[in-house]
Amino acid sequence: MSAYSQAYRGLVAGGLPAPDAAQLLADLRRELGEELAAGLLARSAEQYGAKPNESHSVNRRRTARYGAARDAAAWLITATTTGRLTNTPQQRDNRSTA
Repeated sequence: MSAYSQAYRGLVAGGLPAPDAAQLLADLRRELGEELAAGLLARSAEQYGAKPNESHSVNRRRTARYGAARDAAAWLITATTTGRLTNTPQQRDNRSTA
């Protein structure tokens, strides 16, 4: 049984308190983000690593692309750790007189 099924069944059957289920799901989300980021970094190191007999400009472009992939992996870890995958825009009423 997967951990997601375990959390669902625990909530439905009443054997797992809601805070414990939420913590279990948060741990799973964080673990998934770390695994995805590690895979992204490994793939980008293969794809954008320095190759022999390359010009300086090609190597510089590869380094820039690797940096972008590294930034994406860092964002992925941050987003899955905090549980906020998007930024919620500030809500304001333009018709407000206050």
